[in-house]
Amino acid sequence: MKLTFIKNWLIIGILLFSCQLLGQNEPEFRRTDVVYLKSGSIFRGQIEAYEIGGDLKLRMDAHKVMTIPAMAIKKIVQELTETEKSTQVETTVYAFRENGLHFVTTIGYIGGNDQFGNYKDGFNAHFQGIYHFNRLIGTGIGVGIDFYNVNLGSIVPIYATMRGYLKAKNVSPYYQLAAGYGIPSINDETSGFTSSKGGYYLAPELGLRFGGSADTNFTMGLGLQWQKARYTLDFGDTISNNIDSYTFRRFNFKIGILF
Repeated sequence: MKLTFIKNWLIIGILLFSCQLLGQNEPEFRRTDVVYLKSGSIFRGQIEAYEIGGDLKLRMDAHKVMTIPAMAIKKIVQELTETEKSTQVETTVYAFRENGLHFVTTIGYIGGNDQFGNYKDGFNAHFQGIYHFNRLIGTGIGVGIDFYNVNLGSIVPIYATMRGYLKAKNVSPYYQLAAGYGIPSINDETSGFTSSKGGYYLAPELGLRFGGSADTNFTMGLGLQWQKARYTLDFGDTISNNIDSYTFRRFNFKIGILF
């Protein structure tokens, strides 16, 4: 009697363990296939078998399989599982125009020492048109207005520029080199400065382009800037007039829109 009882429990345990193993070996059932019929009906399940022009076998649950004639099917859509949705990383397609005409508008901060060694804040705004022969090389022209904040007014640089993007990615480093001539103006003639003359303008820059769109992207750059200018200071008589020559040396942090 006792042996029979133990034997029965052993058989039950073996059967339960075997069922568990069979369940683990069965393929995972996922209702991610959606079949749209021409009649307007929609069925969701897992496709078991399907050939173009032939019948489709759609598993509705662990036990039921539906057969759908090919002529009744409008379209089939495969959805992501909840796990796949949670782990999916959204990616942006790289579509940046590596050839052709680009325009760049920037605003920047140009801080540095004035002619007396005192630190001064300064600001600028620039606009450039650049034709790219390829991603790495583009040439164009630019114009801007720089306020060095030294009571001498603004300077308008007109320059040639070369620019290139180092990577074919949505975020890419870039280089730029600008060289030209700056035209100064006097802000306040009561300061004693009566005339001005321009000089060379030079501005190398490194930065990042954010975005790989074919339309609008953003840029952020850091560079150096040199600007030569001469000013005449009037002391009241022509003999004692003084001509001062300045070379502004500034670092330039700028943000911009590329389109």
